[in-house]
Amino acid sequence: MDTPRRKLRNLHMENVQNNSTPIRIPPSPMLKTLGHGTGVSVYRLDRSPKLGRIRSPWAVKRITQRTRAKKDTLFNERIIHEAAILRKLNHPNIVGFRGVIKSSEGVDALALEMCSTSLGSILEERHDEDLGPLPAKHTFKMIMDIAHALDFLHTEARLLHGDLKSFNVLVKGEFEICKLCDFGVSLPLDENGEINFHKNPQLQYVGTQLWSPPEIMDEVDIIDSKADIFSFGLIIYETLALVPPHTLELDAAFNSSSIIDLENSQEQRRQLNYTDEGNMSVTDLDGSAKDVNAAADALVDTDEDDTKENDISDYSLSHVEQAYGTRPPLPVAFQLSDDYNCVVELFYLCTNAHSEDRPAARTIWQCFENNAANVVAASDSASD
Repeated sequence: MDTPRRKLRNLHMENVQNNSTPIRIPPSPMLKTLGHGTGVSVYRLDRSPKLGRIRSPWAVKRITQRTRAKKDTLFNERIIHEAAILRKLNHPNIVGFRGVIKSSEGVDALALEMCSTSLGSILEERHDEDLGPLPAKHTFKMIMDIAHALDFLHTEARLLHGDLKSFNVLVKGEFEICKLCDFGVSLPLDENGEINFHKNPQLQYVGTQLWSPPEIMDEVDIIDSKADIFSFGLIIYETLALVPPHTLELDAAFNSSSIIDLENSQEQRRQLNYTDEGNMSVTDLDGSAKDVNAAADALVDTDEDDTKENDISDYSLSHVEQAYGTRPPLPVAFQLSDDYNCVVELFYLCTNAHSEDRPAARTIWQCFENNAANVVAASDSASD
């Protein structure tokens, strides 16, 4: 039988055409915003069906209009850096890379697998609705999944994530799976699993200072993968306290009716911006950032009869920066059941001051794998 060359050639051309069709991203106002970061925003891109088949939506990260107007190339360079990293990473607990799309203006957009929400958003909602700590079985699932991701990063990919926090943990469904995202400031680990800043002065730990380990705050010359473990411990803290690390007093100040109008406190708390560089600021409704101490003065009652102790900047903000790189105290208001014992113990282990006293990611998931069945059973019986 003769080979149907014409038919095969036409199929090949069809595939080439389909694969090379450019992806067009609508202007930002036409897209649903999923989240914001420093200098960037993440949008939902709904893709049209292909050959009659429905295609899953993508999350698209690109620099904001404000950043473009400043002609600051730093954040676009981070997107390119993140794309180069994600292109090489293939792990079920790391957000999937889908492509890089360059606009006619030369702005790069990073297309990613889309997840339902972030752990940070879930914890914010639990805080606002006074629901208490994240259920233990969900915390266990998050710990297992992210520990697997970190183990892969640290041992196979030889990378330090460098910016672990709850908003960089994505969640699909009801904690069906958790995935690590945002690799724009990740750093390479050498053959010893370390980063030597003295030998590599071009490398810089950016991160977010609220989640930074003590060795970063002390500006030591050599760090290792345990820097990520400290930050991971602070994510565990967030699942219990429902606030970012070192902000418990600040949160209490926002909730104090003697300091702030309760009707506005939730919105004012949301305007707090914890930037990648770690400087706490308050974001106005128009998106501009102000110094947090000046903003705090504007948030408090300015009645002349108010005492100085009612000033949030004196009451709490002055302590936040001093706490960077330390283990924050757990809130005393919550009564945790026994199924949280392993979670609390891991929080303390991960946030040890000396990196050598922190467990490796592999040790974490292996230990939790042995205890997972018991914890899920205990959580299910507690909810019955």
